[in-house]
Amino acid sequence: MFGLLSLWRTFDSVVFYLTLIVGLGGLVGNGLVLWNLGFHIKKGPFSVYLLNLAAADFLFLSCHMGFSVAQAALGAQDTLYFVLTFLWFAVGLWLLAAFSVERCLSNLFPTCYQGCWPRHASAILCALVWALTLPAVLLPANACGLLRNSTRLLVCLRYHVASVIWLLVLACVACTAGVVLFVWVTCCSTRPRPRFYGIVLGALFLLFFCGLPLVLYWSLQPLLNFLLPMFLPLATLLACINSSSKPLIYLASGRQPGKREPLRVVLRRALGEGAELGDRGQSLPMGHL
Repeated sequence: MFGLLSLWRTFDSVVFYLTLIVGLGGLVGNGLVLWNLGFHIKKGPFSVYLLNLAAADFLFLSCHMGFSVAQAALGAQDTLYFVLTFLWFAVGLWLLAAFSVERCLSNLFPTCYQGCWPRHASAILCALVWALTLPAVLLPANACGLLRNSTRLLVCLRYHVASVIWLLVLACVACTAGVVLFVWVTCCSTRPRPRFYGIVLGALFLLFFCGLPLVLYWSLQPLLNFLLPMFLPLATLLACINSSSKPLIYLASGRQPGKREPLRVVLRRALGEGAELGDRGQSLPMGHL
């Protein structure tokens, strides 16, 4: 019995410190992406998504690291910590779904997309994502007693089921858009493979293997707490890997082998927005490169 307890404490400590290390690296990477996309690259329809996605990942990682250190120092567990951390994770999931769908449409129907898609639609969609995710996460959390001690069972069940369906739909939409894009680019399209292709598929790969466990925990929290108490630390570690690895995907998609270039140049090349903006009569200022 004491051996199992000691093993569990060792496992929990290893996962805790691994999560902090991964989260610290992710904060640095997403901070650099935020700095370059926010101040050094002119906003295009897809750079807006990556800017907001980096902001959501940065908030997720910073909240998790701050709350983890506070819990370790104070020795207190509070469900409010998990709710606030998961809130930013859900924002990132929704943004990734919107980004994948818009990228898929822009590649399947380029002429229609360039001619009909409103100029500021991406920014408006991102603002709606931030606004609508708040009630989508906080209402079921409040009804189920995660924000306060009172629980209304029937209201909790309705809100929670709606929240789980919403998250699963977002994940399915993102994965479906990624599969359609993969099939189109690989088998049907005669144009050269776009650089953003790697960003979309890499982000969706991370979501499927590293992000969905946290969605599963949100969906089945009481059951998993009872049957698998180690599930939450592992799911959190995987979610931190998901949020921390996206800057590496941007770097791998935009860099040219053998060249050392500023991150803003790599990001602009990875987004591949120059041709699209040029078709709309816009241009990116070369002075920022």
